[in-house]
Amino acid sequence: MKLKFYYAVFIGCFWVMNAIAQKKQTVYFLKDNGTYVNNKDSADFVRIMREPDSGSVLYNVVEYYPNGNMKMSGKSSSVDPLRLEGRTISYYPDQNKKQVSNYEKGAQTGEVYDYYPNGKLYREKTISVDYDKPWFERELIHTIYDSTGTATVKNGNGHYAVYDDAFKFIGEEGNIKSGKRDGTWKGRTDKIKLTYTEDYKDGKFLKGTSTDETGKTYNYTAQEVLPQFPGGDAGFGRFLSKNIRYPKNAKRNNLQGRIILSFVIQNDGNVTDIKILRSFDAECSAEASRVLSQSPRWNPGIQHGIPVKVAYTMPISFNLPGG
Repeated sequence: MKLKFYYAVFIGCFWVMNAIAQKKQTVYFLKDNGTYVNNKDSADFVRIMREPDSGSVLYNVVEYYPNGNMKMSGKSSSVDPLRLEGRTISYYPDQNKKQVSNYEKGAQTGEVYDYYPNGKLYREKTISVDYDKPWFERELIHTIYDSTGTATVKNGNGHYAVYDDAFKFIGEEGNIKSGKRDGTWKGRTDKIKLTYTEDYKDGKFLKGTSTDETGKTYNYTAQEVLPQFPGGDAGFGRFLSKNIRYPKNAKRNNLQGRIILSFVIQNDGNVTDIKILRSFDAECSAEASRVLSQSPRWNPGIQHGIPVKVAYTMPISFNLPGG
């Protein structure tokens, strides 16, 4: 079982007309880290959301690299945020296929096929998701191939080398038994500079030991833990309700809506890097930012036994009685 940190991003858009199909489409400019930018020259890729085909409720999604080659194609149940549904195909910049997969309710599920940059098949696996906890996913490995096409895992049994997304290095490796991790696995992360060993049985994580760049070791029984506000989600809701003050001008003019903010929970639990991603009123944005900046320390996120910083995006709603 693998826990993944998820966060949503929302951004303004503009509408243009497709001269041939006469269908409305929304164009977004994005960086590789998911940040939205205002122009194509600053973007790492372009996303185009087209209105649904006749008889469908799903928007058509295509993404393009700066060189004009397709990056991804699929369908989404919403324009903003992206919520993929059904078959989705992604590509490398040279148009070699990168991945073929399926989505339900915005989560990857079912059969997944991953490819090396040279076009050869790397991995066949099946993913199952608990939709009440979509950051949890369970994977069952069927076949793994090396870059020459030789299978290292067959029928769910063998040795599995897990590469980084760019296939530049092996992030972790170990044995697979009946499609699940088994025995001792070894890995490393460049982002937080550590190495680790972890023990599994029948796909279940048992324990791990990590070593940071100073040589300090950490023992852990949970691979990854999300940051948490003191008192949990309910406590965070009470904190916002107690401290947010509706700006007078916004109240006078009956202004209501959502402010979308991004922020980072540092490895010491402090809230930093607060940014406004979407706003309906400047004073409400300032108030939301002010209150969030006064947040007490969170319990930090934990990865391989070590506190790490985690990025979040969240909405804060301003609603008047009867609104």
